[in-house]
Formats: sequence, structure tokens, C-alpha cells
Amino acid sequence: MEQTLESPPAEKRPRRRPPRRTWREGGSSTARWTLELLGWALLSLGAGVLLANAAALLLPAAIAAPVAQAAIWLGFAVPIVLAFRRSRPRGLLRFRALDLMYGLVFGVALRLADGALQGMGGTPAPWPTTFSIDGSLPDGFALEAARGSIVAPTLEEFFFRGVVLVAAYSVFRRMSGRIAGGVAAAAVSTGLFVIAHLLVEGMDATGVLALVLLGVVASALVLGTGRIWAAVVTHIVFNATGFLLVAVGTMLS
Repeated sequence: MEQTLESPPAEKRPRRRPPRRTWREGGSSTARWTLELLGWALLSLGAGVLLANAAALLLPAAIAAPVAQAAIWLGFAVPIVLAFRRSRPRGLLRFRALDLMYGLVFGVALRLADGALQGMGGTPAPWPTTFSIDGSLPDGFALEAARGSIVAPTLEEFFFRGVVLVAAYSVFRRMSGRIAGGVAAAAVSTGLFVIAHLLVEGMDATGVLALVLLGVVASALVLGTGRIWAAVVTHIVFNATGFLLVAVGTMLS
């Protein structure tokens, strides 16, 4: 009797999972992030800026600054809440340890770039007295540093990159594709970021250039990674190092 040898079963190769779609490819998670949402965001930003300037002009000096700050933050917070109640862009809030590294590297690099810009047109003072306050640190400096290093950059990034950038990208991508849409969205986000700061606080050309760099880098990080946290950490590090230089420069002056 002949015996037939059965061939060994073929090895099953594990199927590769297709990469997850993110908000950058469109889909249901950004279907309602339309021109209307972008318009509401701009309206809220404008209202916050107007209220902040009105508070600075009409209220006593003791309460003008905190009221103006609250008005600006409310102008950021309302569109953020409205946008994320509509839907959560797929992958935008996902966190990776790499985001911390990106944030530290780019935050410090932007602070160094800001120092170089501040030194343009003259001889910069030795570090760290370039950033110093005469005499001693003012009362409430620690609280102001905490607000300016954590709360403000987080709100700003969620507004300018988490809402404006994503909404603008979703609109422009449908019209002109991913690359052109990304460039246009980054320009809109960065432009509004700079204009909002100019309307609330005065700054010279070097300060504007530093904000442009920060806006471009933060936009590129969000568009490149599909996540917002690298931009948030970059902004936090950039602001925190500024306050740190003020403190160290004052103590050593």
C-alpha cells in the first residue's frame, strides 16, 4: 500500500494591521469641523480681545489685568469646548513619550533663537542678565510664572493648533489636498496667533519674529505627528524658560 506524504501546512503569516487613519486623512471625526466652526472660533477670539482691551481701559488698575486675562482665556476656552463637543479628531489627543522629547528640544531651541533675535542690531548682554528685572522679583511672580508657563500655553495651543489649525486644515484639504491644505492651515493658525498677541500686548519686530517661529514650529509638529502634545510641551518649555531666565537674571544682577 502506498502511503502519501502530506505536505506540512503552510505557515500563516500574521496580517499586518493597516495604519490607523487620523484626522489628517479626514473622515467622520472631522466631518463637522467646517468653515462654520472656524468662524465661531474667530468670533470668540475677537470678543475676548475686545473685552480684554476694554477691561484695561475702563477698570481700576488693581483688577484690570486679571479681568483682561480671564477674558482672553474665555475667548480661547469657549471654541475649544464647542469644537470637542462636536467630535474629537481621531488621534489628535493621543500622547506618546516622543512628544516630550520633541517639546523639550524645540522649546529650548526656540528660546535660544529668541535670544539670538533679541541680540540683533546690538551687542547682547551676557546670559542670563538679558532677561532680568531691576532689583528683585515682583510680588506674585511665582503665580504669574505658573499661569504663563502652563495655563496660557496649553489654552493657546488647544485653540490655535487644536481648533483653528485642524478646522482650517479640514477645510483647505477638501479644496486643495493635504500639502497645500497643511501650508494654508499653518499660515492661518500662525497669523492669528501673532495678531492676537499684537492686539493684547505691544512687542517689537524681534518679538513678532519669535512668535512666528513658535507658531510655525507648533503647527508643523501637529501636522507632522497628528498629535497636539508636542506643540503644547514646546510652548510650555518656551514660556517657562523665559520666566526662568527672568528669575535667574534678577537674582544674579
